Amino acid sequence: MPAPSSQPADVSASGNDSHDIYDVIVVGASFAGLSFASVAAARGLRVLVLERDAEVGSVVRTTGVLFSDVLDVLDVPARYLMNSVRRVRIQTPDQKPIEIAAKAFRFYMADVPGMLRWMAGEATARGATIRCGSPFLGAVRSADGLMRVSIGSPSASEGGGAASRAPASDVYARFLIGADGAKSTVAQSMGLDQNTHFLAGAEWLVENVELSRETFYLVMDHKLAPGYCVWLAPHGDIVALGVAGHMREFKPSASLKVAQTVFADVADLSNMRVIERKGGIIPTGGRLRKVYRDDERGRALLLGDAAGLCGAATGGGIYPALISGRLAGQAVSNEVLNGTKGAVKNYLRDFAQAGRMGHYLQIEDWIRWVLDRMGSNADVAMLYGLFGSPEGLRVLQQTLLETPIISMDSSFFGVVRNLLGKHPSIYGAAFRTALRRVVARA
Repeated sequence: MPAPSSQPADVSASGNDSHDIYDVIVVGASFAGLSFASVAAARGLRVLVLERDAEVGSVVRTTGVLFSDVLDVLDVPARYLMNSVRRVRIQTPDQKPIEIAAKAFRFYMADVPGMLRWMAGEATARGATIRCGSPFLGAVRSADGLMRVSIGSPSASEGGGAASRAPASDVYARFLIGADGAKSTVAQSMGLDQNTHFLAGAEWLVENVELSRETFYLVMDHKLAPGYCVWLAPHGDIVALGVAGHMREFKPSASLKVAQTVFADVADLSNMRVIERKGGIIPTGGRLRKVYRDDERGRALLLGDAAGLCGAATGGGIYPALISGRLAGQAVSNEVLNGTKGAVKNYLRDFAQAGRMGHYLQIEDWIRWVLDRMGSNADVAMLYGLFGSPEGLRVLQQTLLETPIISMDSSFFGVVRNLLGKHPSIYGAAFRTALRRVVARA
């Protein structure tokens, strides 16, 4: 049943037909945007989702790693969980591979386009309207308090020239949500914080490769992937070969070509055929501070990657996107429909308490900080030499495969501190600095 419309009393002041007025306009049919739209529509808001691409899920830049924790907040149909992963193998230059495994599945490789389309269907069933081929061009707050949102023509969403970016139409809303990714146009338009630190990533989906369907393979090599890794993972009946690293410090396509040899001991890639290429950027600067405003300039909130809520270090960015979308949907509906002052500010304050998100993102930030300071393969060898010890393997096992996000807390830093203290001979200046940060956090 469609959600009821709650039009403001002074609609006529905008000079627009009431059909052009929504309670909330969401920019981006992303995990964050669609989870928000579904909850907000279910609570009675009139919701419009603007998606620049011609179809939801038609352009995907993520590998689609789902933590099992996602199932705590979203009952994902089994058909979108292509591979269940319970084993991780990490290889560093000139060292024995590190392998950890669990009996219970910890990760899933998801059919991201299918999952997003399913989420779009759920949001639509609850009353949300989704308009594809509709790029967001900008927004301003009108004298009557409504947000006037300019939407480009479909050709603008396909990379057209300046002329094609002329607004095709304007719509109005009482609230604007930016769920439009790492380089958010909403953030730019509304003067909110924007991501400034990124990894560059690329991935090939390939066929004609035999690979374990339950194992995720990682290669940590500073030359091939400075600041991150190269991966090989099952992806349904095919395989994903990907890489990410500091922007402008490597060439992703060149690294992927070399990667065909670094995985030679686990898979024969000599006859692989690339059937799809993906690329994009990954925000790594952590949670942004100024993601909300309600003043004369506008009324807007950022979610997901646009708000810096990306689990880049562990590959778990979909989870915080879903959490932020669902909780923000509750907060915005309370503020817009119930007139609950401060509901959105309370969401921003309390978000860290939801499912231990604060601890999870703090751990993410620390791991990211350490990875960013790996200046050579010697540094990489030091770090993973630490985790190759029996104590280190236990830490890695518990962190990656056994501990649910809801159980993560600051004791992680105490464990790492103790681990570093037991092996002072294998870390240098970078790790002494890291140790000081661990001691401070613990």
